[in-house]
Amino acid sequence: MRLDRTRVAVLMAGLLALSGTAASAQAQAYKIGLTLPLTGPLASSGQDYVPAAEIAVANINAKGGVNGHPLQLLTEDSLGTPPGGLAAMRKLVQVDGVQAILTFYTNVVSAQIPLAEELKVPILGSIQTPGLMSRSPYTFSHAETVTATAGLFGDYWKKHGIKRVYAFIPNNALGAIFSSAYKAASAASGVTYDEATFNSGETDYRGVVARAKEFNPDGVIVASPGGLDGTVLIRQVREAGVNAQIFLPGTFLYEPGWKEGVGSYLDGLIMAGVQIDPVAGKQFITEFQAKTGRMPAVYGAELYEEVLMLAAAIQHGAYNGEAIAKQLAVLKGVPSIFGGTITMDPDHYSVPLSNRLRQMRNGQLVLVN
Repeated sequence: MRLDRTRVAVLMAGLLALSGTAASAQAQAYKIGLTLPLTGPLASSGQDYVPAAEIAVANINAKGGVNGHPLQLLTEDSLGTPPGGLAAMRKLVQVDGVQAILTFYTNVVSAQIPLAEELKVPILGSIQTPGLMSRSPYTFSHAETVTATAGLFGDYWKKHGIKRVYAFIPNNALGAIFSSAYKAASAASGVTYDEATFNSGETDYRGVVARAKEFNPDGVIVASPGGLDGTVLIRQVREAGVNAQIFLPGTFLYEPGWKEGVGSYLDGLIMAGVQIDPVAGKQFITEFQAKTGRMPAVYGAELYEEVLMLAAAIQHGAYNGEAIAKQLAVLKGVPSIFGGTITMDPDHYSVPLSNRLRQMRNGQLVLVN
C-alpha cells in the first residue's frame, strides 16, 4: 500500500520527536565534577580516587540513577596546585555544566572556596583542616581532622611516656595546620617538640633527617598528606639510625606503591585514621579489587562515600548547586562503608567512623589500646 506524502511527513515527524526525546533524556545526566592531581608529585593518589568514584557512580546508575537520572562523573587534573584547582573547577562548572565538585588537598580547596561561592556550586572533599570548610555555605568535608588525629597522638604520648617528638611537616598550606595541631598536642602532653618542613616530590630528605637525629627524639611524625613522600622519609629516617616510634596522620597502607616504598620498615608504624569496616564495606572492597586488582585505600573509600552523599543531596533536593548545598548541610542517614551512617555536623564536617590509632604488626594493622 502506497503512503501519501502527508502520512510520510507525519511519521517522519514522530520519529524525529522520539529521537529528540531519547537524545534529551540521554543529555539529562546529572554531572558531578572531580578535581584531583592526575600529574605531579601527588598523582599516585589518583589511582585510587578515580576507580572508587567510578564504582559509586556505577552502583547508583545500576539502581536507576538519582530520581531517574543517571549520574555522570567528569574529571579534571588539579595538578595539586591552587591555580590548577581553579582552572579545573572553572572548566567543569562553566564549560561542562556540573553542579557539584569533589576535590582534595587544603591548598587547592582554599583557592576553590571563593570560586564555589561565586558560582554557587558546592565543593565536598576529604579535607582534614579544621574549620576550613565551615566558612561557606558551599563547602563540606568528609574526613577526620588534623586536630582529632593530633589528639590521638597526644593521648598515646602521655600514656606511653614519650617525651621528645620531632615532626616532618609538608611545606604547603596543610603544613601550617599540622604544625599548630602538633604543637598544641605536645604542650597538652608535656612533650618537647620540634619540626622541619619538606618539599613534596623530592627524593633526598637526608638534610632534615639529620636535624631530627640531632634532636634525639623518641617519637617522629611523618606528616605526608598522601603520595610517596612519606615512604622516602620513613626509609631515610631509619637508614640514619633513628629508631624512634614513627607516627603517621593517615592510614596509607593500601595507597598504590606505599607499602613497597616503605619496604622492611613497615612493622611497628603507628597510623591515625579510619578503616573500612569489613562487613559494611565488603561489597565495595570486592568491587574495587575486581576493578583494580588491589585493596582500596582509605581516601579512595571516603571519595566513594562522597559520591553517595552528593547523590543523596540531589535526591532530596534538586540538581542545582544551591539546592545540593542546602541538602548537604542537613545530610544524615547515608549508609557508611566505615560502619554506621553518615551525618553532616553543623560545622560542615562529616567524620567517617572508626578514627583510631592502629599499628603495623606482622603485616597487619591492629588497634592500639
